Amino acid sequence: MPPSSPAPRADLLLPFHGVLARPLDRASYYVLERMDAVGAVEQRGVLGALSLQGVESGHVLRHQQVGESAVRLQARLLKERGGSVDPLLLAAPSLGAFRSCVEETVRRPAVQELGTPEGGVQRLWVCDPRWALEPPPLPPLLLADGHHRLEAARRLYRAHPGAVGDRLLALVVDYRQYPLTLSATHRVVPGLDLNRAVRSAARIARVRELPPAQRPVPRPGTYLLTGHGRIWGLSEISPQALAGRLRTLPAEWVELPAAISDHVLIPVLCEDQQLVPVPRYTSQYPASDEVALILPPPTWDQIWAGAASGAGMPPKSTHLGPSPVGGPLD
Repeated sequence: MPPSSPAPRADLLLPFHGVLARPLDRASYYVLERMDAVGAVEQRGVLGALSLQGVESGHVLRHQQVGESAVRLQARLLKERGGSVDPLLLAAPSLGAFRSCVEETVRRPAVQELGTPEGGVQRLWVCDPRWALEPPPLPPLLLADGHHRLEAARRLYRAHPGAVGDRLLALVVDYRQYPLTLSATHRVVPGLDLNRAVRSAARIARVRELPPAQRPVPRPGTYLLTGHGRIWGLSEISPQALAGRLRTLPAEWVELPAAISDHVLIPVLCEDQQLVPVPRYTSQYPASDEVALILPPPTWDQIWAGAASGAGMPPKSTHLGPSPVGGPLD
């Protein structure tokens, strides 16, 4: 569950100087809405400038660990561009007073419309200037996408506080009213022989072949070993195998699918074939000619718990979205 403290902050999300506001020097909030191909709203939130200090105050919670090379790349891009044109994506348990701002704003014609890759449309509005005069407070937010950009911006600001801004463009979505998509990140294992992998898995788990289906989603506690048009369900993993291989991990991780995949299942399958496990990570369903492990999606409670505890989630655990379609926002 989302943490009930610290208290909401009115300076967490401030208006920013977008090019669609008039006059151009006016800082404004924006509302962004994404509709699917049949016209249903699948995402709606507020665009503003997120304070980097929110991480230190506990108002911006991160659930994903960052890689140093990716942080360095984002830092270079931020310096070259003078900021980020891609908004961070944050999930809020409630938008508070911003909800009235959103409902009022979307009654007017949008100022920009862009097509989405799925055949829908993304619409953008500029909020009434009065909302910028007294920014509404927001409770702690969960960073859904943009961990490397946020960490890069924090490091740049600490190193050059006078030359680098302390805010990043961000979209805050009420994930209860307009849920973000929440899915797992899957593992493709190059070089793995599927039949031998099935036999190896049977030594530490219950394995049964399933009827072919169109991109099935595994139930909690079940993993799908797929390849060449066939699917096996792996469940009831040996407690001894779990305990032996997970004992060095944070206690918060021992029941999480990505930890079990990366520290138990894939090592067992690869060790029997003298393979070094170097999986490829994908949020898409793997191709039929690839041998892959399909993970069950984590839950929101697991993500909030990991973020609040500081342990986060194992690497490549989740895929949250959809991310905003790029456009002339700043």
